[in-house]
Amino acid sequence: MLPVLHQVFGSTLVVAGLIVLPLPLPFGLIMLVIGFALLAPYIPVVQRLVKAMRTKWPDLNRQVMRYRHRFPPVIKRTIDKTHPAAPAE
Repeated sequence: MLPVLHQVFGSTLVVAGLIVLPLPLPFGLIMLVIGFALLAPYIPVVQRLVKAMRTKWPDLNRQVMRYRHRFPPVIKRTIDKTHPAAPAE
């Protein structure tokens, strides 16, 4: 049941984030990041997207790894799966 809720809520946040993205405040970007974090453990396409973003922007990857220990286990596994050096699934 929890994976279904993650996927529904994550999809809703991604769609809402895309709609709100043009506004001057960064709420759309925050919503997109949270939505992708919720979707990444369950959808391989999102995992590849996050992995590509972390490869393209090494500073983002360093920040993610810096705060990895503060996240719940499901997000930690996603961080490990989407690490640029991790083997592809």
